[in-house]
Amino acid sequence: QDPAGSRLQGEEALRRHAGRLKILNDVHQALGSSLDLAALLELILDRVVEHLKPDRAAILLWGADGGVRVAAGRSAGAEAPEDLPVSRSLLREVLDKGMAALVLDLLTDERFAGAESMLVSGVRSLVAAPLLTTEGTPGLIVLESRAGARQFGEEDLALLVSLASVAALHLRNLELVLEAAERKRLAEELALARRIQTALLPAHLPAVPGWSLHGGNIPSRGVSGDYYEVVPRADGRELVVMIADVSGKGMGAALLTVSLQALSEGPVEDGLPPEEICARLSRQLYRRTPPEKYATAFLAVLEIETGVLRYTNAGHNPALLLRAGGTVERLASTGPPLGLLPAAPYRAAETALERGDLLVLYTDGFVEAENPSGEEYGLDRLQAICRQHADGADLAAALDQDLEAFAQGVPYADDRTLVTARRLP
Repeated sequence: QDPAGSRLQGEEALRRHAGRLKILNDVHQALGSSLDLAALLELILDRVVEHLKPDRAAILLWGADGGVRVAAGRSAGAEAPEDLPVSRSLLREVLDKGMAALVLDLLTDERFAGAESMLVSGVRSLVAAPLLTTEGTPGLIVLESRAGARQFGEEDLALLVSLASVAALHLRNLELVLEAAERKRLAEELALARRIQTALLPAHLPAVPGWSLHGGNIPSRGVSGDYYEVVPRADGRELVVMIADVSGKGMGAALLTVSLQALSEGPVEDGLPPEEICARLSRQLYRRTPPEKYATAFLAVLEIETGVLRYTNAGHNPALLLRAGGTVERLASTGPPLGLLPAAPYRAAETALERGDLLVLYTDGFVEAENPSGEEYGLDRLQAICRQHADGADLAAALDQDLEAFAQGVPYADDRTLVTARRLP
């Protein structure tokens, strides 16, 4: 072999390699830090067409429907880039296997023996490269040349693969930037929703002579689908006590609790009994919300002087009434959840709190909390803690402590709300 010829070949290969590196660096600089996907795709295709000079070019991306769509295109003729007749077998080869493809001549390539649409279109040579990222292959770049035009070769393939790698890097960076921006936006919305919801929940319960009242809410997802309220009526002789748990979790459930709070104001202020309040709330929720949205609730009217409690349990967890003598009564459901049926019947039941008795209302985030074995905390455990702290003052703290010990670090799947009313001895 001629040493001079080998040296010239080596120098030529080095020049081609240096030229390719310069092209890649120029493309990298040109793409910059665009935060618009469509604009970035157009920039990518501009640079590819500039350096490889195809008759037609396109970037194809996976669509939301699972198909492939032309996200950006260029055509030297009158045809729309969207009409690019890409072979399905070529798509599978490039997208599924993540492999580049070079077709020197469609007329002699056995892979395209039946590709009449491509042959009729006048395409004779094509090259395609995947947009490879660490997360997969979101798409590909495909270039075509017509009969009589330049024929793509191995160097074109190598350059397109390199350009596709640079493009994929920029696309992935853009995706990460947009994801971070979306997370930031959602976090800000969540914080705002939490502030609004906190403002709607009672900052403190009313001070009522002869009674000790406590309430609190701990959301599982930043915002809560639970709601509670203790409202003195205008005559000063009664308290309306309410706790509710909306179906679902997160933002959707939180918005429904806001609606529930707004809808309950009128019936509560009008002095209606609990069964009528529940019936009215149920009708309004049924008309205004989707079928899968409803709320369980325990709503009671408490006579301050006598301790008489008239209540309606709308599909909610049974309230606990701990007697001063040590017995426990469970105040079970007296009607279906609010908003579940178009015209649901609700009835009221009646009992009375004697001096030293404690009423405990809670949502299922307590009883359905799980430990690492999948065992639920359950009503019996809740009732046992309530009996140990029947004075009500430190019940919430004791319950949280016992629940933490039980869950052993397992995240809580649901919101937790607790309301207690104790008639002082």
